[in-house]
Amino acid sequence: MLERINPVLRMVCVALAALIVYQLARIVAHKDPLGSLTITAASGSPALAYSGTKSTNAAALRGAAPQQPPIPPVLQTRIDRITQSEVLAAIVRPLPMALLGIAGKDAFLRAPNGQTGLLKEGEELGGVKVLKIGTNRVLVEHEQQKKELMLFSGFGSETLLPKGAPQ
Repeated sequence: MLERINPVLRMVCVALAALIVYQLARIVAHKDPLGSLTITAASGSPALAYSGTKSTNAAALRGAAPQQPPIPPVLQTRIDRITQSEVLAAIVRPLPMALLGIAGKDAFLRAPNGQTGLLKEGEELGGVKVLKIGTNRVLVEHEQQKKELMLFSGFGSETLLPKGAPQ
């Protein structure tokens, strides 16, 4: 039985080896198939056009900024509607400043720019300076305004803001 299968397996191995050599030769001699393809706006709708010159990517690699044709207002409106609907992907918006936790004399904060860190009184992160740390509140200064960040209201809920300051 093995004597009959041996020649078949040899032929399959030779065919696979030939396929691997062919694929490697294609990779070595690879040319960008879309190198001469440019996108132009023609008559209010996008169209693909072939040009015999180098691609815009080649111009960008040389340091020259590629010239993009202006998008017609009708298409720009459609693009804006798709972007705002967030059908393709969510729009990343920065999270608000928050108090994430308190550990003794340290507070774990998220700054308005998204940075997070463990801070002691007097330290600063992303434009937010910690003035005082309470039981479940932290008094911070951001953009020359004193603000109070809370974990929860309840025990230790006395305000850290100076008396007479707006809450």
